[in-house]
Amino acid sequence: MDRITFSVRTALAALAIAAVPAHADVITDWNFGTLVAVTPDNTPAPTTGSGSAVSLGMTNSYTYTTSGVSTGVGAVTLDDVTADAQGTKSGSTIGNGNVWRIRGAAGTGTTGTTNNGWNNSAAPYSQGAQFNVSTVGYSGVNLSFNWASTTQGIGNLQVQYTTNGTSWTNIGSVLNATVDNGTIGAAGYGFQTDTVDFSGISGTANNSLFGVRLVAAYNPTLAGGTEYASATSVIGATALTQYNNNSGNWRIADVQVDGVSAVPLPGAAWLLGSGLVGMVGIARRRRVSV
Repeated sequence: MDRITFSVRTALAALAIAAVPAHADVITDWNFGTLVAVTPDNTPAPTTGSGSAVSLGMTNSYTYTTSGVSTGVGAVTLDDVTADAQGTKSGSTIGNGNVWRIRGAAGTGTTGTTNNGWNNSAAPYSQGAQFNVSTVGYSGVNLSFNWASTTQGIGNLQVQYTTNGTSWTNIGSVLNATVDNGTIGAAGYGFQTDTVDFSGISGTANNSLFGVRLVAAYNPTLAGGTEYASATSVIGATALTQYNNNSGNWRIADVQVDGVSAVPLPGAAWLLGSGLVGMVGIARRRRVSV
């Protein structure tokens, strides 16, 4: 091995070392824990990174019923970020228990008092929450979130994603709620953490239009998969029952989108690469002249 060849190989090894491997970063996070509890809070800002959040379907003109009897018509969005901690119970994984409560209420132009936004007449996947996060500069996108329903809320959730900002695609199976019943040690106590890996989904990386939805889904087995189930029946030992159409809400905490960001080569490494080109050229000219 001549001196030039040895030098080139050594430089190449150094360049490989200089190319620092990719690492995972938090792109955007809504932990709701550092936000002051306010009502309403229909579009909470992220606590890390940039993006937008909005609830879905809470403003509507559906009829609300109790035991099949109409108790009101219509609802308006009334989300809030609220403390949700009792004893050792904590809705938020960061420890202070603040969560985003998705709900509606009776308001101007509505009738009745039981209207809470959630309704059996809503089309599947039309009620819940949406989070828009640009993944430009990132690959290997992952989502994690904490979620619970109150005892009388809807018991099933579907995660959806978009790569164009307008059309939405289901990913993964329908999820069952943990019931946030405020009773330590009871069935369904506390919040569960769910994760979704988008790393193998085309178009989710390096995309300014990426977004996810956490939306209400029909229970896969109740009435042949055509009705919303109550959260208590989803996790309980009793038979599945339909959502009661006038109470309950969802609580969401710690919504985090992560991605893999390739660390750019240091300036010295690029200079080294340029030098290699010159060294290879010199070596070739010397061989030709021999």
